[in-house]
Amino acid sequence: MIRNNINDVMERTRLLYNSNKPGAIIQVMQIKSLQNTGEKKLNEKKLNDWNFPEDLYEYLDVTIENFLESWAKRLEVDDDLIPAISPWFGIAEHTAFIGGEVEFSEQTSWHHQLIKNWDDVNKLELREDNEWLRMVIDGIAYLKKQSKGRYAVKLRGAEGAMDIANVIRGNELFTDFYLYPDELHNLLEFCNKAAEFTISRQIKAAGYFEEGIITGFNIWLPGHSMGHLSEDASTMCSKETYKDFGLKYTKELVENYDHAFMHTHALGKHNIPLIASIDKIDFIEISNDPNCQRAIEIYKELIEYLSNKIVIVSLTLDEIKSNLDFLKKHKTIIWYSADNIEDAKEAVKLVRENL
Repeated sequence: MIRNNINDVMERTRLLYNSNKPGAIIQVMQIKSLQNTGEKKLNEKKLNDWNFPEDLYEYLDVTIENFLESWAKRLEVDDDLIPAISPWFGIAEHTAFIGGEVEFSEQTSWHHQLIKNWDDVNKLELREDNEWLRMVIDGIAYLKKQSKGRYAVKLRGAEGAMDIANVIRGNELFTDFYLYPDELHNLLEFCNKAAEFTISRQIKAAGYFEEGIITGFNIWLPGHSMGHLSEDASTMCSKETYKDFGLKYTKELVENYDHAFMHTHALGKHNIPLIASIDKIDFIEISNDPNCQRAIEIYKELIEYLSNKIVIVSLTLDEIKSNLDFLKKHKTIIWYSADNIEDAKEAVKLVRENL
């Protein structure tokens, strides 16, 4: 593997997961001084310049080349990030495998509202030959074939039923709670099947790394685990609404997996305790949002509900330093964005020596 100390990384990771004691690992997610190095070829073409699916394998070859080149520049940083890669075609790939139209921009893609009235429900289908499903699944398989032991392959991930429904219904979802609850429940049942449809195929294509899987958020989970889910729509609804239209479906979705990772938002902190009530969701990321409390403050505020979870938060160096006493008492994966290599080393040293 391009990272020759991967055994040390996995040892620290397993120790955090398996120990009865608190602790932390740190993943340096980006090093700003290295941005745009090793990425020239991809930057020459924006995402909407590629002709998918015809350009799929050329795009993936360039992605591999740039990934390896950029990783080679950060090998002296002894953090806990696993060199792992997945196909990426924008956010549309989480739902476009159901059907409907997709629009590309320079940096992402968008899946247009698919159900504009309830008669359109018959447009929904799960097909093995859907080009978006094939781009993701065949892309994962191709990256694995080309890895030659140099990197791991991670899953692209999935969305919870409510998030899928939000995409294919658009923001009419938030009036459907009140105007069309029966129709919405039927839709959410389909969305759960859709989430399982994509994630199970991703796991099969990627296989297992160190007897586990790697989520699209770069978190290794042991055993037969679900890559990651998101509950973004829950930020825009009450606890009562989430109980009725979200919690049940997410709980059913993760039930047959060993572990699950949930991506949440600071804006939706009111629903994080409900999400944390699901036993199989034992990894919870709290993202920082504009005009909201910082994730670390929400982590501390909700520790009653999160104390038996492994929580993932993005912290600044000052936030790590000022919260050492709290972090020493809990299990945390710290995401860090460094200005340069020396900054990354300083953050890693701080975590290693104190947590």
